[in-house]
Amino acid sequence: MIDRQNGVRELISEKVISQKSQLRENLRLHKEDYQGNIANNAEDLVQWRGDLIELYAETIVLDLEESDKKVTEWGDKASDFLVNIQMPLDLAIEEIRYYRNMIGEIIRDTGEKESLPIRDFYDLVSSFDLVVDQVVEIISVSYMKKYNQKMYASQTEINELSVPIIEITESVAVLPLVGAIDTARAQLLMDHALSESSNNDYDYFIIDVSGVPVIDTMVADQIFKVIRGLKLIGVEVKMSGVRPEIAQTMVQLGVDFEDTLSFSSLHRALDYIGFGLK
Repeated sequence: MIDRQNGVRELISEKVISQKSQLRENLRLHKEDYQGNIANNAEDLVQWRGDLIELYAETIVLDLEESDKKVTEWGDKASDFLVNIQMPLDLAIEEIRYYRNMIGEIIRDTGEKESLPIRDFYDLVSSFDLVVDQVVEIISVSYMKKYNQKMYASQTEINELSVPIIEITESVAVLPLVGAIDTARAQLLMDHALSESSNNDYDYFIIDVSGVPVIDTMVADQIFKVIRGLKLIGVEVKMSGVRPEIAQTMVQLGVDFEDTLSFSSLHRALDYIGFGLK
Protein backbone atom coordinates (compact mmCIF):
# COMPACT_ATOMS: atom_id res chain seq x y z
CA MET A 1 0.00 0.00 0.00
CA ILE A 2 2.89 2.34 0.84
CA ASP A 3 4.53 1.61 -2.51
CA ARG A 4 1.27 2.42 -4.26
CA GLN A 5 0.91 5.72 -2.39
CA ASN A 6 4.50 6.63 -3.22
CA GLY A 7 3.87 5.74 -6.83
CA VAL A 8 0.87 8.08 -7.00
CA ARG A 9 2.90 10.84 -5.36
CA GLU A 10 5.65 10.43 -7.95
CA LEU A 11 3.06 10.48 -10.72
CA ILE A 12 1.55 13.71 -9.39
CA SER A 13 5.01 15.26 -9.04
CA GLU A 14 5.82 14.39 -12.64
CA LYS A 15 2.54 15.86 -13.86
CA VAL A 16 3.15 19.12 -12.00
CA ILE A 17 6.64 19.39 -13.51
CA SER A 18 5.32 18.61 -17.01
CA GLN A 19 2.74 21.39 -16.67
CA LYS A 20 5.15 23.92 -15.17
CA SER A 21 5.27 26.18 -18.22
CA GLN A 22 1.49 26.35 -18.40
CA LEU A 23 1.08 26.81 -14.67
CA ARG A 24 3.58 29.63 -14.30
CA GLU A 25 2.02 31.64 -17.13
CA ASN A 26 -1.54 31.14 -15.92
CA LEU A 27 -1.91 33.61 -13.07
CA ARG A 28 -5.15 35.35 -12.29
CA LEU A 29 -3.53 38.53 -10.96
CA HIS A 30 -4.05 41.44 -13.33
CA LYS A 31 -1.07 42.82 -15.20
CA GLU A 32 -1.72 46.29 -13.79
CA ASP A 33 -0.84 44.89 -10.36
CA TYR A 34 2.74 44.62 -11.58
CA GLN A 35 4.31 48.00 -12.24
CA GLY A 36 7.66 49.72 -11.96
CA ASN A 37 10.50 47.48 -10.86
CA ILE A 38 8.30 44.36 -10.82
CA ALA A 39 7.27 44.86 -14.44
CA ASN A 40 10.92 45.41 -15.36
CA ASN A 41 11.76 42.02 -13.88
CA ALA A 42 8.84 40.15 -15.49
CA GLU A 43 11.02 37.39 -16.93
CA ASP A 44 12.74 36.78 -13.60
CA LEU A 45 9.33 36.70 -11.92
CA VAL A 46 8.18 33.98 -14.32
CA GLN A 47 11.36 32.05 -13.48
CA TRP A 48 10.62 32.52 -9.77
CA ARG A 49 7.15 31.07 -10.30
CA GLY A 50 8.71 28.11 -12.07
CA ASP A 51 11.04 27.52 -9.14
CA LEU A 52 8.06 27.67 -6.77
CA ILE A 53 6.14 25.11 -8.83
CA GLU A 54 9.20 22.83 -8.89
CA LEU A 55 9.46 23.16 -5.10
CA TYR A 56 5.85 22.07 -4.71
CA ALA A 57 6.39 19.16 -7.11
CA GLU A 58 9.55 17.96 -5.35
CA THR A 59 8.12 18.16 -1.83
CA ILE A 60 5.15 15.99 -2.81
CA VAL A 61 7.47 12.95 -2.79
CA LEU A 62 9.59 13.96 0.23
CA ASP A 63 9.05 13.13 3.88
CA LEU A 64 8.30 15.89 6.39
CA GLU A 65 11.91 16.48 7.49
CA GLU A 66 13.34 16.61 3.95
CA SER A 67 10.47 18.80 2.80
CA ASP A 68 10.99 21.27 5.64
CA LYS A 69 14.70 21.54 4.86
CA LYS A 70 14.08 22.16 1.17
CA VAL A 71 11.42 24.80 1.81
CA THR A 72 13.71 26.62 4.25
CA GLU A 73 16.59 26.70 1.76
CA TRP A 74 14.32 27.92 -1.02
CA GLY A 75 12.58 30.54 1.13
CA ASP A 76 15.72 32.51 1.98
CA LYS A 77 16.75 32.88 -1.65
CA ALA A 78 13.19 33.56 -2.82
CA SER A 79 12.64 36.36 -0.30
CA ASP A 80 15.85 38.04 -1.46
CA PHE A 81 14.45 38.15 -4.98
CA LEU A 82 11.05 39.49 -3.88
CA VAL A 83 12.60 42.28 -1.82
CA ASN A 84 14.98 43.24 -4.63
CA ILE A 85 12.19 43.61 -7.20
CA GLN A 86 10.05 45.41 -4.59
CA MET A 87 7.21 42.90 -4.78
CA PRO A 88 4.62 43.75 -2.08
CA LEU A 89 4.35 40.91 0.41
CA ASP A 90 0.60 40.55 -0.07
CA LEU A 91 1.01 39.97 -3.81
CA ALA A 92 3.83 37.50 -3.20
CA ILE A 93 1.68 35.51 -0.79
CA GLU A 94 -1.21 35.59 -3.24
CA GLU A 95 1.05 34.06 -5.89
CA ILE A 96 2.26 31.40 -3.45
CA ARG A 97 -1.28 30.44 -2.46
CA TYR A 98 -2.61 30.58 -5.99
CA TYR A 99 -0.75 27.42 -6.95
CA ARG A 100 -2.31 25.56 -4.04
CA ASN A 101 -5.59 25.33 -5.97
CA MET A 102 -4.03 24.63 -9.35
CA ILE A 103 -1.81 21.82 -8.08
CA GLY A 104 -4.63 20.70 -5.80
CA GLU A 105 -6.70 20.00 -8.92
CA ILE A 106 -3.89 17.83 -10.31
CA ILE A 107 -3.75 15.94 -7.01
CA ARG A 108 -7.53 15.48 -7.01
CA ASP A 109 -7.76 14.28 -10.62
CA THR A 110 -4.78 11.95 -10.36
CA GLY A 111 -5.92 10.50 -7.04
CA GLU A 112 -9.36 9.83 -8.49
CA LYS A 113 -7.98 8.27 -11.66
CA GLU A 114 -5.60 6.05 -9.71
CA SER A 115 -8.34 5.11 -7.21
CA LEU A 116 -6.24 6.33 -4.31
CA PRO A 117 -7.82 5.30 -0.97
CA ILE A 118 -9.43 8.17 0.91
CA ARG A 119 -6.96 7.90 3.81
CA ASP A 120 -3.95 8.12 1.47
CA PHE A 121 -5.61 10.97 -0.43
CA TYR A 122 -6.15 12.83 2.83
CA ASP A 123 -2.50 12.34 3.85
CA LEU A 124 -1.35 13.59 0.45
CA VAL A 125 -3.50 16.72 0.51
CA SER A 126 -2.60 17.45 4.13
CA SER A 127 1.14 17.20 3.47
CA PHE A 128 0.83 19.44 0.41
CA ASP A 129 -1.18 22.02 2.34
CA LEU A 130 1.47 21.95 5.07
CA VAL A 131 4.17 22.73 2.50
CA VAL A 132 2.19 25.69 1.14
CA ASP A 133 1.66 27.00 4.68
CA GLN A 134 5.37 26.59 5.40
CA VAL A 135 6.27 28.51 2.24
CA VAL A 136 3.92 31.36 3.22
CA GLU A 137 5.35 31.49 6.74
CA ILE A 138 9.00 31.34 5.71
CA ILE A 139 8.58 33.90 2.94
CA SER A 140 6.68 36.24 5.27
CA VAL A 141 9.27 36.06 8.06
CA SER A 142 12.31 36.13 5.80
CA TYR A 143 10.83 38.85 3.58
CA MET A 144 10.15 41.17 6.51
CA LYS A 145 13.61 40.53 7.96
CA LYS A 146 15.35 41.33 4.69
CA TYR A 147 13.03 44.26 4.00
CA ASN A 148 13.81 45.76 7.40
CA GLN A 149 17.53 45.20 6.85
CA LYS A 150 17.31 46.98 3.51
CA MET A 151 15.31 49.83 5.01
CA TYR A 152 17.83 50.14 7.84
CA ALA A 153 20.70 50.27 5.34
CA SER A 154 18.86 52.91 3.31
CA GLN A 155 18.09 54.92 6.44
CA THR A 156 21.73 54.73 7.47
CA GLU A 157 22.77 56.11 4.08
CA ILE A 158 20.21 58.88 4.39
CA ASN A 159 21.42 59.70 7.90
CA GLU A 160 25.01 59.85 6.71
CA LEU A 161 23.98 62.21 3.93
CA SER A 162 22.16 64.30 6.53
CA VAL A 163 25.47 64.84 8.35
CA PRO A 164 27.71 65.91 5.45
CA ILE A 165 31.22 67.02 6.35
CA ILE A 166 32.67 69.33 3.70
CA GLU A 167 36.43 69.56 3.54
CA ILE A 168 37.45 73.17 2.68
CA THR A 169 41.19 72.53 2.89
CA GLU A 170 43.27 69.68 4.26
CA SER A 171 43.01 71.25 7.70
CA VAL A 172 39.57 72.90 7.64
CA ALA A 173 36.15 71.18 7.51
CA VAL A 174 32.58 72.39 7.74
CA LEU A 175 29.55 70.52 9.05
CA PRO A 176 26.39 72.25 7.75
CA LEU A 177 23.41 71.10 9.81
CA VAL A 178 20.06 71.30 8.03
CA GLY A 179 16.63 70.44 9.43
CA ALA A 180 15.52 68.97 12.71
CA ILE A 181 17.92 66.88 14.78
CA ASP A 182 16.52 63.84 16.56
CA THR A 183 18.30 61.50 18.96
CA ALA A 184 19.53 59.11 16.26
CA ARG A 185 20.86 61.91 14.07
CA ALA A 186 22.46 63.59 17.07
CA GLN A 187 24.41 60.42 17.88
CA LEU A 188 25.45 60.10 14.25
CA LEU A 189 26.56 63.73 14.34
CA MET A 190 28.86 62.98 17.26
CA ASP A 191 30.30 59.78 15.76
CA HIS A 192 30.77 61.22 12.28
CA ALA A 193 32.39 64.47 13.43
CA LEU A 194 34.87 62.73 15.72
CA SER A 195 35.81 59.94 13.32
CA GLU A 196 36.26 62.21 10.29
CA SER A 197 38.24 64.79 12.26
CA SER A 198 40.51 62.13 13.69
CA ASN A 199 41.00 60.33 10.39
CA ASN A 200 41.72 63.51 8.43
CA ASP A 201 43.62 65.34 11.17
CA TYR A 202 41.65 68.60 10.88
CA ASP A 203 42.89 71.69 12.70
CA TYR A 204 39.61 73.60 12.42
CA PHE A 205 36.05 72.37 12.41
CA ILE A 206 33.10 74.70 11.76
CA ILE A 207 29.61 73.67 12.85
CA ASP A 208 27.11 75.70 10.83
CA VAL A 209 23.61 75.82 12.36
CA SER A 210 22.03 78.28 9.94
CA GLY A 211 19.81 75.49 8.58
CA VAL A 212 18.57 74.29 11.97
CA PRO A 213 15.08 75.72 12.60
CA VAL A 214 14.97 75.14 16.36
CA ILE A 215 17.65 74.66 18.98
CA ASP A 216 16.21 72.82 21.96
CA THR A 217 17.89 71.38 25.04
CA MET A 218 18.77 68.08 23.36
CA VAL A 219 20.23 69.72 20.24
CA ALA A 220 22.21 72.29 22.23
CA ASP A 221 23.54 69.60 24.57
CA GLN A 222 24.59 67.40 21.65
CA ILE A 223 26.37 70.26 19.91
CA PHE A 224 28.16 71.02 23.18
CA LYS A 225 29.27 67.37 23.44
CA VAL A 226 30.54 67.40 19.86
CA ILE A 227 32.53 70.58 20.52
CA ARG A 228 33.98 69.14 23.73
CA GLY A 229 34.86 65.87 22.00
CA LEU A 230 36.58 67.63 19.10
CA LYS A 231 38.58 69.81 21.45
CA LEU A 232 39.78 66.72 23.30
CA ILE A 233 41.35 65.40 20.09
CA GLY A 234 42.98 68.75 19.37
CA VAL A 235 40.52 70.28 16.90
CA GLU A 236 39.63 73.98 17.22
CA VAL A 237 35.87 74.38 16.81
CA LYS A 238 33.90 77.39 15.58
CA MET A 239 30.15 77.86 15.21
CA SER A 240 28.48 79.75 12.40
CA GLY A 241 24.95 80.67 11.41
CA VAL A 242 24.06 81.58 14.98
CA ARG A 243 20.98 83.75 14.51
CA PRO A 244 19.86 86.11 17.32
CA GLU A 245 16.92 83.85 18.25
CA ILE A 246 19.23 80.83 18.44
CA ALA A 247 21.69 82.74 20.60
CA GLN A 248 18.85 83.80 22.87
CA THR A 249 17.58 80.22 23.15
CA MET A 250 21.04 78.95 24.08
CA VAL A 251 21.33 81.58 26.77
CA GLN A 252 17.90 80.66 28.15
CA LEU A 253 18.85 76.97 28.14
CA GLY A 254 22.01 77.78 30.08
CA VAL A 255 24.29 76.13 27.51
CA ASP A 256 27.82 77.49 27.87
CA PHE A 257 29.60 78.08 24.56
CA GLU A 258 31.86 80.82 25.94
CA ASP A 259 35.04 78.96 24.97
CA THR A 260 33.83 78.56 21.37
CA LEU A 261 33.85 81.49 18.97
CA SER A 262 30.60 81.86 17.07
CA PHE A 263 29.76 83.82 13.93
CA SER A 264 26.57 85.00 12.29
CA SER A 265 27.49 83.42 8.95
CA LEU A 266 29.75 80.75 7.54
CA HIS A 267 31.82 83.11 5.43
CA ARG A 268 32.68 85.18 8.53
CA ALA A 269 33.90 82.05 10.29
CA LEU A 270 36.00 81.12 7.25
CA ASP A 271 37.39 84.63 7.04
CA TYR A 272 38.39 84.43 10.68
CA ILE A 273 40.12 81.09 10.21
CA GLY A 274 41.83 82.31 7.05
CA PHE A 275 43.14 85.33 8.92
CA GLY A 276 44.33 83.13 11.76
CA LEU A 277 46.19 80.85 9.35
CA LYS A 278 48.28 83.66 7.86
